[in-house]
Amino acid sequence: MPEKHTFLEPSIQQETIESLSAKLLSTMTQLTETNQELQKMQMEKNEMLSNISHDLRAPITAIRSAVDYLLSSDSLSFDDYQQSLHLIDRRTRTLENLIQDMYYLFCVEDTSKKLDLQPIDAVPFLEEYFYDTMIDTLYDHHNLHLELPQDLHCTLNIDLQKIIRVLDNLFTNAVKYSAPGSDITLSATLSESYQQLTISVSDNGFGIPQSALPNIFNRTYTVSSSRTPNSNTGSGLGLAIVKAIVERHHGNVSCSSKEGVGSCFSFTLPCQQLPCPSNH
Repeated sequence: MPEKHTFLEPSIQQETIESLSAKLLSTMTQLTETNQELQKMQMEKNEMLSNISHDLRAPITAIRSAVDYLLSSDSLSFDDYQQSLHLIDRRTRTLENLIQDMYYLFCVEDTSKKLDLQPIDAVPFLEEYFYDTMIDTLYDHHNLHLELPQDLHCTLNIDLQKIIRVLDNLFTNAVKYSAPGSDITLSATLSESYQQLTISVSDNGFGIPQSALPNIFNRTYTVSSSRTPNSNTGSGLGLAIVKAIVERHHGNVSCSSKEGVGSCFSFTLPCQQLPCPSNH
């Protein structure tokens, strides 16, 4: 018997070629985008490591200088020893804070580590946090305010300790960059869809330059001296930690600010509206 051959119609052949070409183009586009994202992440990682190396070098150099000074003479006064030990203590604390925040940030960004999510009633949670903060001596010279809508009833599915860390970072930030006697306000608003809660921490402090706002949550960003009076910057990773935690909760962070007027840091969290409590 003669061998049979199967031929595709030209229209079918053309459709197949066009389909394969489209798939190939789509795959190449995805690979290009993935490669660009990896390059961006690598650049950010390199920049962050460069910044961290600089931040580590300064306190280590100061500690080494103080130790060398103490070992350089047998005739140092008690005040000399005291001043050197106080310097070593301050710089050691700086190193501890930086290392702890670096480790915490890396842990939060590690998506293989699951969050400890639990349903939390938003209002009692925010009220408890606020009143705990009021008795903290860190805020003795500031006026704290709580502003919650009376009809706010919703549940947040959150890792409680990590969201507390977010609030802690924002509150300490507000204290650090505002003068004694200024106001710090914790507030919350529910979206019109009742599916998102926005929590804000605002102050009437020094404010942030407009040119800096797009970068302040970037872990590779070094804030300017106008935002860091007396060089009291902590680890510099506080806002990066805020961003990482909120985004792990499928939320967003933002900041509005004006120099000499103050700042408002806000973050959103998915939520579920609760039925209004009965009056009976």
